Amino acid sequence: MATVDIHYVHAALNCAVRSGLEAQPLLADSGIDPQLLGRPGARAPGESMTRLVQLIWAALDDEFMGCTEHRCKPGVFALMTQHALHYESLEAALQQGIQLYNLFTDDIRMRLQRRGERALLEIEFARPELDPDAFFREFWLVIWHRFASWLIGEKIALGTTGFDYPEPPHAAELKHMFPGVHRFARDRLSLSFNAGFLAKPPVRTRRDLALFLRRSPADLITIPGRESSFEARIRSELLHHGREVLECPSFEDFATRFNISAQTLRRRLRAEGTSYPRIKDQVRRDLAIEKLLLYRLSVTEVARQLGFSEPRSFSRAFRQWTGLTPTAYLELRKEAGPPGAG
Repeated sequence: MATVDIHYVHAALNCAVRSGLEAQPLLADSGIDPQLLGRPGARAPGESMTRLVQLIWAALDDEFMGCTEHRCKPGVFALMTQHALHYESLEAALQQGIQLYNLFTDDIRMRLQRRGERALLEIEFARPELDPDAFFREFWLVIWHRFASWLIGEKIALGTTGFDYPEPPHAAELKHMFPGVHRFARDRLSLSFNAGFLAKPPVRTRRDLALFLRRSPADLITIPGRESSFEARIRSELLHHGREVLECPSFEDFATRFNISAQTLRRRLRAEGTSYPRIKDQVRRDLAIEKLLLYRLSVTEVARQLGFSEPRSFSRAFRQWTGLTPTAYLELRKEAGPPGAG
């Protein structure tokens, strides 16, 4: 089970209390034992920490958790991620996400730039004194690093992380959150990484994003991003081939592209808990749901774009993936509301 240092529970509660909330009900509702607060070095369950953040978001109606001069109404992060998902490189996705926040608020200013072979994401809080424990500033760094890693399906290795405050007592915990070199007492927050990551394409669909947002901030707090995998590389190739009709190269073609034997690729995928047929089915399923629900294409058109010879074959496959026909699935989703709702 993923855990977080008790420092972050203290710091999150301090954000809430400064904004007028009471700590005890928040602890009770999030399932965190109050006795842990008196034990330096104790750790709280990641699920409970996630719940605590969600409760503070809801109670304050503020995604910035009271740590900035102005509120950020819940839903802005989801809007940013949905907007960024449309772009074909991590660089474009991040630039669009940054632009959205820079238009939305003056409380946090961001900039992404290249410096030779390094990429540098710089973040400046207008009033850092409103976040005396640096809780939200660290959380904001985590959000952008882990969202970017999730988006491309690969953990982005950090070079240097800059902090706009002196080295804190919980500096050892920061080593786990931000591996690499740390620089304290800087003018602004920053993340430095290899610029090669910027060219990588997103490997996520809207369905992936709906699941990601539904769990938020769990995957941001406790999961440092997936390691590079052959599954992610294959998904990327299938999702970003640049043609209207989905094309699935042969397994041998992928092995050649990756400069390994088909036997080795099959073994690597097995070690990752998947296979090429399974990846193809997952991509087809996710694209089918996306095209039916979000783009409202007909079953016939979706079947064509996914490379099926006839709608009947697509409907059979869709039923295998979801347990429902496309028509029944659409009716069920209409009753449940839009994807990702709630």
